[in-house]
Amino acid sequence: MKRVIILIISIILLVLAYVTYAVLTYTNWLGSFVQYKDTLVLVCIGLTFITFGYILYYVSHNYRRHIKNLQNRLARWSKLSPRVNQIGDDAFHELPIGIIVLDEQVQEIKWVNQYARSIFNDNLIDKFLNQISSTLSDYVASGQLTPVTIAVGNEKYEVIYKPTYKVLYLFNVTSREQVKQEYQDNIPAIGIINLDNFEENMQAFDISEQSSIKGEYLSSIADWAEEFNGYLKPYGDNRFILLVKRKNLEQMMQKKFDILERIRDISLKYGLRVTASIGIASWDLAYDELSDYAQNAIELAEKRGGDQAVVNIQNQKIAYFGAKLESLVKSSRVSARQSSQTLRELLDKAGEVLIMGHNQTDLDSFGSMILSLKMALTSPDAAAYVVLDVEKLDPTVKYVYDLLASSNHPVLNHMIRTEEALTKVTKDTLLLVLDTQTSQIVHSPELLSLNIKTAVIDHHRGNETSISGVFGYIHPSASSTIELLMELVDFFEREIKVDSLEASIMYAGLIVDTNTFTYRTNTRTFEVAAKLKEYGADTIMVKTWLRNDLERMIELNNLLGKVEIYLDRFAIINVEEIHEDRAFIAQVSEQLLDIRDIDAAFTIVKISPTDVGISARSYGAINVQVIMEEMGGGGHLNSAATQIKDIEVNDAYQQLKHILELEYGGDSEPMKVILLEDVKGKGKKDAIIEVAGGYANFLISSKLAVQATEENLAILAEQKEKQKQQEIQYLNLMRKIASEIDGKSITLPIQVGADGKRFGSITSKQIVEEFEKKHGVVIDKKKIELTTDIVSAGIYPVTVNLDKGVKASFEVNIIEKRD
Repeated sequence: MKRVIILIISIILLVLAYVTYAVLTYTNWLGSFVQYKDTLVLVCIGLTFITFGYILYYVSHNYRRHIKNLQNRLARWSKLSPRVNQIGDDAFHELPIGIIVLDEQVQEIKWVNQYARSIFNDNLIDKFLNQISSTLSDYVASGQLTPVTIAVGNEKYEVIYKPTYKVLYLFNVTSREQVKQEYQDNIPAIGIINLDNFEENMQAFDISEQSSIKGEYLSSIADWAEEFNGYLKPYGDNRFILLVKRKNLEQMMQKKFDILERIRDISLKYGLRVTASIGIASWDLAYDELSDYAQNAIELAEKRGGDQAVVNIQNQKIAYFGAKLESLVKSSRVSARQSSQTLRELLDKAGEVLIMGHNQTDLDSFGSMILSLKMALTSPDAAAYVVLDVEKLDPTVKYVYDLLASSNHPVLNHMIRTEEALTKVTKDTLLLVLDTQTSQIVHSPELLSLNIKTAVIDHHRGNETSISGVFGYIHPSASSTIELLMELVDFFEREIKVDSLEASIMYAGLIVDTNTFTYRTNTRTFEVAAKLKEYGADTIMVKTWLRNDLERMIELNNLLGKVEIYLDRFAIINVEEIHEDRAFIAQVSEQLLDIRDIDAAFTIVKISPTDVGISARSYGAINVQVIMEEMGGGGHLNSAATQIKDIEVNDAYQQLKHILELEYGGDSEPMKVILLEDVKGKGKKDAIIEVAGGYANFLISSKLAVQATEENLAILAEQKEKQKQQEIQYLNLMRKIASEIDGKSITLPIQVGADGKRFGSITSKQIVEEFEKKHGVVIDKKKIELTTDIVSAGIYPVTVNLDKGVKASFEVNIIEKRD
């Protein structure tokens, strides 16, 4: 710093000297100092030499200092270099970072470090990458730059690929992944459980029987919740709230919510039609938001007919379990009356009412549109229309439509095409969608896309993508949409005139959807049929409509000749020909059910050059709705279908067979397995059973069984012997505890007010706590049996059910404690 200051002063003095000299030379006002001009020149020259000399000194000094610094750094680096090299070698070979170098074609391994060898426990040089890990090979081939996590044995590794150098880096992230997994496992789940139709089914029993039966249901649900470490709390009538962790929810899913089957077993025992509906949601959200998802899930389960669980997990597709029984009749006369009044108000407030069904309109859809039109026309101000494009009718409905046209029936005056309907839409328009909740198959998707006020009436099971609107009357228990509308007509409070031809169309819809009253029928179905007969429905005329023409009959028999019997219980037809008529495809499946010992039938055809349709039918032993849902469709337990885009018939056929194989066994070679859990219809836990190989593989992959090898049989025998000894020890322990309980007594006070009024009752918890306090014996409060509620003073006997055949008893002396 000092040298810089001297340099600056020198330069300043030099500049001042030259400025002074210039002034003396070119001006006269300093004439008196002219005699010093020569001296000044000498001063300037001197300062010039001094300044430039100092500059040279300054520069050379800094240069020498820079050289010295470089020499010092070089000396330090020389000392550090061996250590740095050693550290680099350690990092390259010893740190837990796997390094794999690939060839130019990124297929063969050319070099690995020691840690990479230890990861795969193998000599990796000159091996193909897909030989050691198909996941790594796919990752490299994808060109993806984002790191991925792979599993090798019990360890997890994050992999980074550098394409420039053809190198893979592997970092052990097992601890991190364990923490993430632990967090995922403990994300909360909220469930809502409802006992369907409980009150209606209990009406035939007296109060004591109702309490006993309800106790069985509640005990079964409580035991199930406890099995998965869940918290169960009742709220409302026959409704419960359930709290579990995500990992326990996944265990429930693995066991396919077997509580549904337990509830059905109790119902079967007493001849009841009580089932359970369960809705569970697990999201990483606040509890108030999570409860909304749970509520939506239970509503969806009930909307789909009950007897099932609906599970909504964040970032996963909604899952469905159960639905083993046909939907139960849930709507009441009160519900029908309220819905009818709501619909009437909507119709009265609408400026225009547009009514549509589904594409390839069948007789149920057509008949329900006509009946809805009749209801809408009773509104004083609404203009009502049925939206109908003739080319979208199935052949039978086209035949009936031509009959209406030939007789110039008045209902045709209210039928318009989609193009005209679009011109009539206003802000006051009500769109009434019938016989479907699926937006992809509505008759006129253009109308639905306008997002106008919408109401839905349907008898199919819905799902998370179902059409929602301002009004919905949806009951999967109903045989048809005609049945639901006739219910609403009973409470519509306006006269609705239906002529015999219209009644016949509606009756035909009822016949088609029940396969002539074969399935999905209930007392309401026959009441509706009787009502339509009163309107003048001609059953003979309906029969003629449903007959096949010669060409159709020949084609039907041609398809039936191509049937394949699969797993001795499924009839499958698959052909490449295009059949656009869904009713015809369904008829083929229904005909297949006439084959003896066939539980379900499937017809697979092309419905367009690129799309495949499957019609599925059963008599109830097989839930075809669940099978079709797995393939993107839906329907009912014994009547379902799906349409799959951009697929070949054979691919759809193989997909169906795979589902049937997993669920019902696909290998004819029998296999013996040991059951790890109770399997309905097959056996109890630890039973040794012989089943079809495919079904055995399904049980093994589901962790419900293991193969009955000599080793596993030996383990089972050892476990049974050990269990037997434990049971003997446990029984002896229970007998000992019983001897310590028998004949003893405790005393408990009950609170009594000044007016003699008693407050509350003595609980099981109070009894066991007092017994432990007095006698030092711990009793499980769940094992206590009281003959009556303890609400007053006296001596009460208490029975303790310690084990099968092991009971003990003691007395509780209740005394009054006054304020």
